[in-house]
Amino acid sequence: MTLLLRVAYDGTDFHGFARQEGTRTVQGVLETALAELYQRPLRTRAASRTDAGVHALGQLVGFEPTLPIPERGVVLGLTSKLPRDVGVLGAWACSLPDGRAVDPRFYNDGKTYRYRIRCTPHRVPTTDRGEWHLARRLDVAAMQAAAAAFVGEHDFAGFRASQCQAQTTVRTMLAVEVAAAAAEEPPGLSTVAAPDSPAIVTVTVRGEAFLQNMVRIMVGTLVEVGLGQRPPAQIAELLARPDRRRAGRTAPPRGLTLVEVHWPEPWPPADWESRARKPEDDPRASAASR
Repeated sequence: MTLLLRVAYDGTDFHGFARQEGTRTVQGVLETALAELYQRPLRTRAASRTDAGVHALGQLVGFEPTLPIPERGVVLGLTSKLPRDVGVLGAWACSLPDGRAVDPRFYNDGKTYRYRIRCTPHRVPTTDRGEWHLARRLDVAAMQAAAAAFVGEHDFAGFRASQCQAQTTVRTMLAVEVAAAAAEEPPGLSTVAAPDSPAIVTVTVRGEAFLQNMVRIMVGTLVEVGLGQRPPAQIAELLARPDRRRAGRTAPPRGLTLVEVHWPEPWPPADWESRARKPEDDPRASAASR
């Protein structure tokens, strides 16, 4: 039997999710807390190995428990042992008909990421750790037109890091949405913000699987569209003729959050036997970045 955890974290002070000897990582502090709770070392498996500075609200982590601790007790126990920049939101038991351990990398139904950009001249310390302070006005309508080209199955070879080792670069995006919103702080507090400009721009991406740095390069390219540095129609050209040198910059990690790893309901899915392996975000065990 596998126990699955919904894990949230502020990635600012972590060197990514995946455990690394001598370095503070999310997986490292989570496994330390689990070892205290279960009184023995435990190994975990995550659905996504987020990079340094990337955050999560709905990361999914699995492990095999060695003591019969109730699910509520696991959540409360980990809450008391984890540092304040990591939290466990829920826990539930999960098993496969053939008795194999459940690996959340292979059995999820995709992931949703959200990137947050602040377009105001000023910074706001209470939100700064989770957003890219661009401090420039963006053409949201142009970004929305460009984002539509990402939806569907495409070769994203031009939207991955140079060190990405994924064997295939074809990925399916289910939705790519750009939205504008007012700032959370009350209007009128800033004497420099333009009242007719969107203060916050978000890019929300849902896909079946991702390449290393893929979402951040997509966002960086969309930002160039929003700044008028490239036309919206160019996204389709970049997908048709993949070339990393022609795509946009890699957006900073601080603005990216793994919002949710989508889990099949009901469980197990009808095709559970064929899900033993599916395209990986990144085959390396040490690190990955969206």
